[in-house]
Amino acid sequence: MPRQAIRSVTLDANVRCQRIYPVEGSKHQISDLKSVGLKLTPDQAIHLATVLLVAATTSDWKEIDITAWRLEKRKSDGTYHITVTGQTTRDTEDDAMESDGDAP
Repeated sequence: MPRQAIRSVTLDANVRCQRIYPVEGSKHQISDLKSVGLKLTPDQAIHLATVLLVAATTSDWKEIDITAWRLEKRKSDGTYHITVTGQTTRDTEDDAMESDGDAP
């Protein structure tokens, strides 16, 4: 069987975690907290690390944002959704133009 080159890498960006802290119903206000936490299984940690590594090395993102949806628990397995998004260099330039008033 002949060897074939990888044409494209597909990555499931639907990252999940076991828990997000602070938990819903905590007696502390979000504004009073100094940190947030994620509880991950080893497979979830590898998945998140892979998504971050691919985003950091193959995209033109200048920044990477991680958002954890702590109030949206999936009913089928009790996990929480994490999104990894970024801002491209082009987006940053557009934002700078808008803040300077130079945008059309």
